[in-house]
Order: sequence, then structure tokens, then C-alpha cells
Amino acid sequence: MNSKQITPDIILTDVKANFFGGQKRKFLPGLLIAIIRFLRRLNATGGKYSSLTEFHKDFPLVTKKKNGAGVNTFTVTVDGKDLAIRKDYDAIANFFRNDNHRYDFPSSAPHATQAWRDYVSWIEAILSFSDDSLDKLEQDVIDYVLGALPSQAIDPTTVKRDPPLFLQYLQSFDMTSRAGEPTGAAYQGTVFGYIRADAPHLQVEVGKVRTGSKREKRVGDIDARDGEKLVLSAEVKQYVVDEDDIGEFSEFSKLISQHQALGLVVALGFKGDAAKNIAKMGLEPLSRDDLIERVRIWDPLKQRIAISAILYYANFREQNSVLYERTRSFITSCEVSNLPMSPKDPINAEAETADE
Repeated sequence: MNSKQITPDIILTDVKANFFGGQKRKFLPGLLIAIIRFLRRLNATGGKYSSLTEFHKDFPLVTKKKNGAGVNTFTVTVDGKDLAIRKDYDAIANFFRNDNHRYDFPSSAPHATQAWRDYVSWIEAILSFSDDSLDKLEQDVIDYVLGALPSQAIDPTTVKRDPPLFLQYLQSFDMTSRAGEPTGAAYQGTVFGYIRADAPHLQVEVGKVRTGSKREKRVGDIDARDGEKLVLSAEVKQYVVDEDDIGEFSEFSKLISQHQALGLVVALGFKGDAAKNIAKMGLEPLSRDDLIERVRIWDPLKQRIAISAILYYANFREQNSVLYERTRSFITSCEVSNLPMSPKDPINAEAETADE
């Protein structure tokens, strides 16, 4: 069809016919709008040029780069500089995809913009169209794409945030033993939850506090095994470990060395060079703050596994209703508020030590 016979309605019909069917060129709306905006930026529309040949007298077509490589996209020389439609295509693709969440619209600008030579008749027709006609054509194309492609926008009001429960628990749960709770049980359950969630590939075993590990054939308070092989073991201290406490871990260190396992000493904190000296024993010191930093990047589902393990420990291993109800009440309050908890104030080392 001669370009003089092409009307905005004919172009719109052609775009629609090839969007899903025909040549299956879903990029056509973007290419068309890019061409319109490109020519209007050059102030070349409205009948100033009778043909593309006349247009190129003022805006020479660029076919090669300075290095000799070929130029595929519609590019012309303007005041000594090369100007192409790529910027205009990127803008309309961004409008459809990011601003309006039509992610089915193609973003392949190089593929789309190199097809311009198939639509020279469109370009010549666009050069003759008035501003009003071009405004309407562009809006009609935009309306068509927005209507034809489903929005993939997420409605924030329909998304319920899953709170980071274990992080909130580590930050804010009071580890001080209450009346009716065995001393140290709260933190032992916490560390069990941490290991259970962090090492789901291992069999994690934990006993009651003040139950001898040897009696239950465990190395530490919490053991994690791959079959019969000990992979990880943890000694849990619900207090701030001082340098004077280092001797408590001598036997644990020897057993860890014999098993060639990873040994953890998990305390509420460490004073002075306690952590450094524990590390010299071939053990890994972990404080409550260390756990917080590690758990901070856990996804909510992994954090729920840790919480479930803590509740299991309190109810079935420790079998302590006071600790279980206190833990469950705290978790319920976090779920109801669905808001991040404020970090707990720094641990009072003397009070926690006295509690132990």
C-alpha cells in the first residue's frame, strides 16, 4: 500500500492484527510509538517532508558506525551527532512493563528496533500526520496494549507480611528463667531451634537441661548427626561466659577433636578474651548477638521451622508447661502485631550470670 493511502486507523489495525497473530510481532506497538516520538522530537511531522528521501536530506541515515560496524536500528545524523529510536523504544517498553506491570510486553529493544525497515511506509505516513492524529494514534495503541495484556501488579493490601518470628524471638524474648522453669531451658531450646532450622539435613538431638549428655550418649547439650557420624555439637550457656569459665569446656573440646566435628559454645555473650580462648580450644564461640546477625538474613519459612522446634523442645523434650506457654504467648503476640519487634536492651550480664 502506498504510504499516502495509509491512515492512522490502518496502522492501528495492522498493529492489532500482528500483536497476537499474523507475524506475531508483539513489539510493534513499542516500535510504532518509538518512531512517532523520534520523528516528533526531530520536529519532522505534519507534512514537512513528502517522503523519507526528502526527510533524509535534512537527517542523513546512518548505516555504519565510526568503527565500520553496521547500524541496524533507525539512526540519523542530527547536528553532527547520531540519534536513534532505541531511547524511545526503551522508554515505552519501560512504561508498559514497569509503570503498568505488563511484563508480557517484550523488552528486547535490539530485536524490535532493527525491524524498522519493514515499516518504511509507516514512517512516510507518520511524517505526513498532524499532531492531533499522532496524539490519538499513540493513545489508541497504548490503550490497546493495556487492555490486551493483563496487569501483573501486586496489590499490597492483599499481601500479608510473614513476620521474621525467630529473629524477633532472639531479639526480644526474655531468657531469664521464670518461676517453674528449669534454669537454662529457654536458651537451650533457642539454640536447638537454631540448629534444627539451619541444619535440616542432620538428625538433631537435644535433652533436658541438667541431664547428663553422657547418659544419653550425646557429646554436648545438642548433637547433630549424619547417620551415626557426629557432625556438630553445641554446649549451651544461658549466661555471659567469662575467662574463668573456660575450663568447663576442656572435656567438650577433647571429644569434639576425637569426633572431628564442629563444636559450638553458644552463650548469651562473652567477656574479655573468653571468646578468643574458646576459639584456641578448637571450638566456635557464638553469642546471642551472633545468632541475631545470622538469622537476620533467614527467610520467614526457615524462621518458622526454628520456632516450631523451640515449641517442640519446651512441650515434649523439656516438658515444661510454664516455658511452653510463655514461648507460645510471645509468638502469638508477634503474629498478631505482624510488626517487627524492637531489639531487646543489652543483656545485663551480672543478672543473667546470677540466674544461672
